[in-house]
Amino acid sequence: MIELMMLGTGSGFSRKYYNNNALFNLNGYKLLVDCGHTAHRSLNDLGMSWHSAIDGILITHIHADHVGGLEEVALDGKYKYNKKVDLYIAQDLVMPLWNNCLQGGVCDPLHNDLSDFFNVKAQDEKPFQINGIQLALIHTEHVPGKKSYSVLIDDLFFSSDAQFDEKLIVSMNEKTRMLFHDCVLDKSPIHASIDELLTLPYDIQEKIWIMHYSDHLEEYKRNNDMGKLKILQQHKQYLLKN
Repeated sequence: MIELMMLGTGSGFSRKYYNNNALFNLNGYKLLVDCGHTAHRSLNDLGMSWHSAIDGILITHIHADHVGGLEEVALDGKYKYNKKVDLYIAQDLVMPLWNNCLQGGVCDPLHNDLSDFFNVKAQDEKPFQINGIQLALIHTEHVPGKKSYSVLIDDLFFSSDAQFDEKLIVSMNEKTRMLFHDCVLDKSPIHASIDELLTLPYDIQEKIWIMHYSDHLEEYKRNNDMGKLKILQQHKQYLLKN
């Protein structure tokens, strides 16, 4: 079974929507894909908290809307709940996450390593398993010079943050049933835009659910053709596989 609830579907600087973070249920294992600075507020709105709702976290890259909530997980896990969650992360993101994002906020003389706060499960781009479900990290281009990954979960593609890459999307279309893709409503050098996604054939558009959109999405919908693209909604439960 695979279920999905988006804790948020907004762009990094959205005021209307929470950060684009995805809570997957993988045969009963609760995997949060990215944990941004609004993740805990979103969970609270749902009557949930990280220590009871999340078994593991997968990090795709180290922008604040994707890792800003990890400090709370680290500190509360260590000092309040005596709990470490699994942390799935590309091997080449382990040190940047610790050195550039978490060390200054959570380390002390006795705890000065990411593994002091998480069960670190560093990955390369080979497939791995979580509770009987196969996943794989896919290196994708986002901000030049900074590592970023999309993730393949069974036969589902989740872009996280990525530039438009038609070759990759076509390849993923051949392997997957659904594609969850970030989408800005204006042209961007670091995200796929709706205009770019609308250049894809209809049979591919029909598989795409857009996320990471800006606050004027509803206004945009009223005034523009969105082709066959679907809109992923935050706090809605989606059953993706029985």
